Amino acid sequence: MNMRDPVEVFLEFAAEFADGERWELLRAQNWDQFQERLGEAVGDLPVRRRQALVMLLFAMVEGFVTSDDLAGWLSDHDPGRDEEVEALIGWLRERRRRATD
Repeated sequence: MNMRDPVEVFLEFAAEFADGERWELLRAQNWDQFQERLGEAVGDLPVRRRQALVMLLFAMVEGFVTSDDLAGWLSDHDPGRDEEVEALIGWLRERRRRATD
């Protein structure tokens, strides 16, 4: 099994979501490849990083966060730090609250 640093995996996913293109995760060759990459990469993340990525994915799918929004947030924050992951979760919650008000 490929043991990668969870912070690097988290940063890689966050960068993919912010790149403005279809994410590499979604550019998998087929459903099996998508499932394998998702399971290997996300499954080993610490709980709060996993939560942040899932929340981010849903926020983007629902449209209340865009890749530009995320790129702007990432330019002002260091998601490699635990407290910044907490800040990302808070930011996503606030964006959703505003979108549903």
